[in-house]
Amino acid sequence: MSKIIDDLGYRIKVPTDEFLAITLLDNGANPRMKFSNKSLQRNITEEYKRRLVINISAFVTKSSKNKRTVFKILKIRDKTHKKKSKKYSVRDKLEKFHWKKLDKLFKQILQYGVTKKRLFPKSRRTRKTNSK
Repeated sequence: MSKIIDDLGYRIKVPTDEFLAITLLDNGANPRMKFSNKSLQRNITEEYKRRLVINISAFVTKSSKNKRTVFKILKIRDKTHKKKSKKYSVRDKLEKFHWKKLDKLFKQILQYGVTKKRLFPKSRRTRKTNSK
């Protein structure tokens, strides 16, 4: 058992496999790599999935347009998501998906801001007129 400090400053006891998974991901380990220790491999993928869910849910909560794009990619109907009873309903939806699908979605989200183009309307002077 290893002790780590959480966000609020409390010391938490964490099993050594989970602690090793956290440190490996912090140092840039790839979750697609195969490890001989299967429990370590499972802990690495669980930790990576947890981080993806947190990043994607933060992207979703920024604006309603981001929410619509993520729900459209994941094929989640917005009407079924309207329940306000759960506090983390977006996270609950995201946790149902496999980590590889979430990884592809996260890469699309990273590209989303880069590929978004601003279209400026043409002024009346530069607009072509159809001559009849």
